[in-house]
Amino acid sequence: MKPSFCSFVVAALLAGMAPAQEGLELPRLPHPVIVAKSLAEKLVKLKGGKLVAHALNPEKAIDHFLLYFSAGWSPNCKKFTPALVKFYTDAKAAGANFEIVFVSFDDSEQEMKQYMSDQKMPWPALRFNSHKGLDFINQAAGRGVPCLAALDSRGLILAHSYRQRKNYIGVEIPLREFAKLIGVAELMLSDPDNAKAKDEKVLPK
Repeated sequence: MKPSFCSFVVAALLAGMAPAQEGLELPRLPHPVIVAKSLAEKLVKLKGGKLVAHALNPEKAIDHFLLYFSAGWSPNCKKFTPALVKFYTDAKAAGANFEIVFVSFDDSEQEMKQYMSDQKMPWPALRFNSHKGLDFINQAAGRGVPCLAALDSRGLILAHSYRQRKNYIGVEIPLREFAKLIGVAELMLSDPDNAKAKDEKVLPK
């Protein structure tokens, strides 16, 4: 029996929903979440040297999120962050529909604020320590930093810095995959050295 046209359509749709890092056994959330809604009233942004409440634009649905698990005490995070800032600035200028959210593993809110200020982070951050009350953030995290987790608007993890939650592959691969997802793959052609770090700083248990 020949497959019907509908079968081809369904197959194509399922293929489009597959994680970008196919076959890498990405972390999975136990159930779908509406990321923007889950982050509501939990974001802050650095303005005038202070952390102030930040709200995502309710008039524009965000297609993809990149969670950046990082800390100012990690040399590898401080090496990589400038490359991520440049990527963010260039991708936004190109009209890409996405948002980066910084999830801090600093030791205090003051250290988090200082790190954001020193690195001139242009994206919002989760309020200090508020990740502890968000299951989907904890599920998306790796065991160390720097770590990237690319999610669609309903929480499907499409690219990640870890395979099987324990094998670290760095930040370059997930960032390349994220660039493809948001339609700015050409921004990764320059291969900046500080986006290639494959060393992790394991978080204390």
